[in-house]
Amino acid sequence: MAYVGKGLSAIKEANEGGVAYLKLKDGESTEIRIITPLDEIMSVYEHAEQIDGRWKNFTCLGKDRCPACKMGKNASFKSFIVVYDRKDDKTKIFKASKTVGTALLALVEEYGDITKRDLKIKREGEKLNTKYHFFARDIKAFDSSTLELPDVDEIVAPKTPEELMTLLNSGARDIDVESDVAESDDYMF
Repeated sequence: MAYVGKGLSAIKEANEGGVAYLKLKDGESTEIRIITPLDEIMSVYEHAEQIDGRWKNFTCLGKDRCPACKMGKNASFKSFIVVYDRKDDKTKIFKASKTVGTALLALVEEYGDITKRDLKIKREGEKLNTKYHFFARDIKAFDSSTLELPDVDEIVAPKTPEELMTLLNSGARDIDVESDVAESDDYMF
């Protein structure tokens, strides 16, 4: 059944129900605490498509099943890391690229379990010229037991090929679904 909300309380519920993502502009910084245990960080290959003027992200189904791949569109590797943003006093998802993940791995090699300390994160640049710098803080206890954590499994749950075709067709015309699968070494399935 389709959602129907009534009254101003529906607006309040919709604003509270969404998942917050950690977003920084060029030159901005914040302090975060990684909540997700490091061996439980969820990673997927993801497509990002502009549909009806808005960016939509969806998990790639693999070159042999994914309609976006069959259209020649490449997916990129993303890790979904639940963090606590100290500046906003809020739990968020930090969607990290492979490059950012590599920087976090370097911190782990240097400091061990980085979930035991806060990290200052600073963004430099825009779009494809963006770099994130991380600065490790001293180890400090942190109780995340009372935090409401987003369901990353639900966020990255793949749609069916049919659902993806409907999504892709909603903002694009004249799509050739029979085109060859994208050839890319960027992802391995």
